[in-house]
Amino acid sequence: MRSFAPRFSTPLDAPRPRGARLLEGFSPKLSRRIRLFDRATFDQWIRLEGDPTVLCFCERPLRLSPTPGARLVDFWVQRDDGEQLLLVNDDEDEPLSPTASDIPLRRVAAAELAAAAMWIVNWQRIADHRFHASLAKQTDASIHQYVHDPVSLSGLEQAFATGDPPVVRGAVFELLRRGRLSAPSLYSQPLTPQTIFGPTP
Repeated sequence: MRSFAPRFSTPLDAPRPRGARLLEGFSPKLSRRIRLFDRATFDQWIRLEGDPTVLCFCERPLRLSPTPGARLVDFWVQRDDGEQLLLVNDDEDEPLSPTASDIPLRRVAAAELAAAAMWIVNWQRIADHRFHASLAKQTDASIHQYVHDPVSLSGLEQAFATGDPPVVRGAVFELLRRGRLSAPSLYSQPLTPQTIFGPTP
């Protein structure tokens, strides 16, 4: 990942809204735990983790305005081509006046999250293998060099059968997360041993 100083690195210390769920997870991109308060925001977090164009992000970076109690922005996102603020599951009729007016603000509608449902489910499954990533680093280069043509996940595990299967799978998912492998079917089909992985176009 490219080294840079993020504009936002610590979320605002906001209390959990009354009646809201507490959803926690570990972010590989941030190397820390995050706390979220609704399913839509949690799903968007999964999308950010699985998007290789996202260099860095921060949940609850600021409020839309300095007014006490103003709505929290859900995410600040840094990509190679610039920054972005995200409002998740947003009411499109709500007027916007973000404090950081130099950063474009985008609404993530419920329909967009619904359309990405399969991708989100697959990346939640992939996240279960993240604890193997540190062990998988030495395997990354070998797998990346091996995948000249599309190959199934089970085929990769067989090709590297002398290693630990969870480590091989973790290495494949790490390469996918970094954009060095691709698996377009994950947008529309469940992750299985037959899922095809190929070189990045």
